[in-house]
Amino acid sequence: MSTIEHEADHGHDHGHEGESHALPPALVAHQQRRAIMFFILADAIFFACMLFSFFYLRALDVQGGWIPDNGSVVPAWLSWLLAGVMVLGALAHRSAEAGLSAGVKSRFQTGALAALVLLVVNIGLMFYQAHTWPIMMSEGSYASVFILMWGTQLVHVFMLLFVALGIWVRGNQGKFDNGNVVHATVAGYFWYWVTATAIISALTTFFVP
Repeated sequence: MSTIEHEADHGHDHGHEGESHALPPALVAHQQRRAIMFFILADAIFFACMLFSFFYLRALDVQGGWIPDNGSVVPAWLSWLLAGVMVLGALAHRSAEAGLSAGVKSRFQTGALAALVLLVVNIGLMFYQAHTWPIMMSEGSYASVFILMWGTQLVHVFMLLFVALGIWVRGNQGKFDNGNVVHATVAGYFWYWVTATAIISALTTFFVP
């Protein structure tokens, strides 16, 4: 056998070896779901630390440092508006995911685009909130923790924006037409988590004074 024929057979064997090591789609889907759950768990620990800081500093209130004399607070209504927009976005993504599962592409396109638009609206409202809030980080513990939580939420929303854009693009390219919607499902987990953090952050407005 010539050297060329031997190399061809060797490459052919490696091809079969690579195919034999391919993971089943169900296992890949399970690994992806598990990966996002571990990511959310780690993120939840970080978020819990911020909540602990919020309530600890509020309870401590050393020398009136939580909200100093003549200090201000951020209006609660905008935090609740942001949470409401995130809830609508999560519902829109869920509708898009259901459209994929049912094979109704028009429903997917409508839901995914609505979710994307609502994220852009949310980002715009967050920047409006930052532009109009009557606080500075140096004004007390409340202002410091609030701005830290706001910045963390903004990072999460930007991450989610890129995820939602990827789902919308891949769906319109027909990447989910084979019924494999695990990517949309995994993105949904992150959607619901970011929405939950927005709601919890809004709930802290009841404990500001």
